[in-house]
Amino acid sequence: MNRFLPCLVSVLLLGACARQEATVAPSATVDPSPRHLRIVWTEQPSTHAIVSWTTMSPTTKNVVHYDTVSRGGDVASYRSRVYASRNGTITLRAEDRKEGVPPGWYHHAEIDGLSPSTRVYMVVESDGVLTEERYFVTAPADDRPFKLLSGGDSRMGGEKPRYAGRTPHVDRRAMNRRMAELLEENPDLLAMVHGADWCTTADWRHLYWWFEDNELLQAADGRLLPFIVSRGNHDEGIGFQENFWLGDITDANSAAYYFTTLFNPQTALITLNTEISVAGDQLEFLEKQLAELRPAKRWLLVQYHRPAYPVAKDFNEHTFARVRQTWSPLFEKFNVDLVLESDGHVLKRTVPIRNNAFAADGIVYIGEGGLGVPQRQPRPNLWFVEPPGFAASAHHVWLLSFTAETLRMEAIGIDGAVLDSHSLSPRP
Repeated sequence: MNRFLPCLVSVLLLGACARQEATVAPSATVDPSPRHLRIVWTEQPSTHAIVSWTTMSPTTKNVVHYDTVSRGGDVASYRSRVYASRNGTITLRAEDRKEGVPPGWYHHAEIDGLSPSTRVYMVVESDGVLTEERYFVTAPADDRPFKLLSGGDSRMGGEKPRYAGRTPHVDRRAMNRRMAELLEENPDLLAMVHGADWCTTADWRHLYWWFEDNELLQAADGRLLPFIVSRGNHDEGIGFQENFWLGDITDANSAAYYFTTLFNPQTALITLNTEISVAGDQLEFLEKQLAELRPAKRWLLVQYHRPAYPVAKDFNEHTFARVRQTWSPLFEKFNVDLVLESDGHVLKRTVPIRNNAFAADGIVYIGEGGLGVPQRQPRPNLWFVEPPGFAASAHHVWLLSFTAETLRMEAIGIDGAVLDSHSLSPRP
């Protein structure tokens, strides 16, 4: 045998391996710049927040510098700082590498001991590289009026959308711009209650572009809108836990994602998870929370992903029937004021419902997700959205305004038009 043949084979094999590795290996570019800055609220948004961000290379120093007055980005002037307590490599799948998204590293820092109704100015640092100064406003500890945004299904949207993130998400970006305008127009707007299905999947090739597009959702003066996080059927996968960490909640049970947020002494929101059992521990949690909150709160809301009263999907399908049969009786028993739903890719507001029928003192359900995903048509002749209910095919976000006298809800379209409005009074 030719003595050069083994060497030739080895060279060819090494070349093939090198070519294969070149198609999947992450970029060697060092980029510690903090990106994708976002704020997450959980139970006590008047005193606590989670600050999350991404870097495109591994870093060892990840810290949030913050203060109650603007320091203009002069990092040495900020009175407080907290280091990220959760850092790691974002999981990459073969499809992520194929799509060409850069590798990422997640960072989460918890801030405690904040003052209510206060601007929190901050600069995020990773290995000496700083963001521009941004700020958010903590929730109040008193009974002042305030507003929330509510919506879901931001996972895609645009002309000829592809499965992954390469195609610009035209409608999602437009809705982010609309929400940024609402933030600027409403200084008392506190947070975004997100009804889940953030992306097509929880893989990095989709989350990366969601975070890129989310850069549009901030005010011109640098104000950020905190998120209340829920989990939907398109949010399964390790990437969701990596990038939407909720502190003790996800530490205790990474699949749970159910908790109660107290926005002020008179307003509470219970976030539930329709992607796990709606019975068992979650049902016990729901009943206990409702029993404790209803006597004490003027406004009591619930949010989750899969609708109890779907207007675009099969009403009798088990996914929705189980929510209606398991949770709705508790909503009615404890007289919940408003339920926020997503998943259907349609706009809806039901009539007040009790015992699966119209009732003046019943529960109103709104949704069903219009933050960019292509919209469906509502099914015709559904009793629960006939007048005085409402249903349409339209991108939208709900603007919820809370006062001592009224809970007003307005569906704001992609062009800023008010598509639907309705008001509730406190229950006797």
